[in-house]
Amino acid sequence: MDAPRTVTLEALTHRNGPRVALKFPFDAELMAIAKGLGARWSRTHRVWHLPHGPRTVAQVFAAYKGKAWVDYTALKRPEEHRADPTAIQKPQRPIVVPGPAQQAALEAMRQKMEMTRCSPNSIKAYLGAARQLFLFHAAKAPERLTAADIEAWQHHLATERQLSNSSLEQAVNAVRYYYANVLGDAERVRLIQRPRRERKLPTVLSEAEVTALLRSVDNLKHRCMLMLIYAGGLRISELINLRVGDLARDRGQLFVRSGKGNKDRVTLLGEKVLAPLSRYLAEYLPKDHLFEGAKGGAYTARSVQQVFHRARKKAGIHTPATVHTLRHSFATHLLEKGTDLRYIQVLLGHASSRTTEIYTHVSTKALRNIRSPLDDLDLG
Repeated sequence: MDAPRTVTLEALTHRNGPRVALKFPFDAELMAIAKGLGARWSRTHRVWHLPHGPRTVAQVFAAYKGKAWVDYTALKRPEEHRADPTAIQKPQRPIVVPGPAQQAALEAMRQKMEMTRCSPNSIKAYLGAARQLFLFHAAKAPERLTAADIEAWQHHLATERQLSNSSLEQAVNAVRYYYANVLGDAERVRLIQRPRRERKLPTVLSEAEVTALLRSVDNLKHRCMLMLIYAGGLRISELINLRVGDLARDRGQLFVRSGKGNKDRVTLLGEKVLAPLSRYLAEYLPKDHLFEGAKGGAYTARSVQQVFHRARKKAGIHTPATVHTLRHSFATHLLEKGTDLRYIQVLLGHASSRTTEIYTHVSTKALRNIRSPLDDLDLG
């Protein structure tokens, strides 16, 4: 029996900062995996290397699983590279800890949101925003804050921290929730100003770009993930929360449980995903979640993003796209093929048709039939 291939991880001092070196004998497959991880070749040290950190180690283990044995014994020792004592250190921000009054207010808000079945992401975001407000006025108990205090915090977020309009909107919603739903004092925040809504068009990939993206993914599991997102217009959270039982392959449907707003819906599965999905189920044998992590449990959203960005880079797509771009592309391509906007709204799980109408602004089907007045000029 052949000896198993080994990839050894070691700490590397590099001009770009601490790195993790990947050492292995010349092997085309191991090199391809290293490149897929984004590793760079060092002519000086004669090794492939990646940014140092526990996340890198986890990615290396996942990428080489079933292909090679990963030995990271050397990384367990204290790092050889130390910070340069002569380097100018950035001043550390003082750590402010919520006092008893702030902690009690945050806990009351958490319990209220859990009782009303808010999503874990909403709870985390709202508690984070409320915590920032309470710490901004740390000398005052939350129930004693006035509308003027809240607006002073909003001004700080908009001018000094320069948050986006969407982040400011979320902060306002969090504060409104606390005072209206937890304290029962909606009047205190009734006149709080909201930021002007931004009207940004979604980024959309062409059908040719989606084809190139999906063809660039060799890993069966990763390819099924991206195909399902595009086939059904899934959010990334909906993908990683899918269960094996949510597949209705005989009807070509996919059940999305507790999507955004805690709503269930049915969307498309797509005929072309059936064959690779069947191979995936037979090979990986997922037990609960359709896509499980290396240590069990649901696959992480960050890992899905990394899969997408590697595929985008490999396919040579320069559009600044994310995983969510596949959902936008799904809706836009359906619209361009003549699908009624009301059906697209249902497939996406939008509560309002106004949300779905944004895709009429990025569809190019109608624009192709319009002639620019420039083309009628005789310019010689």
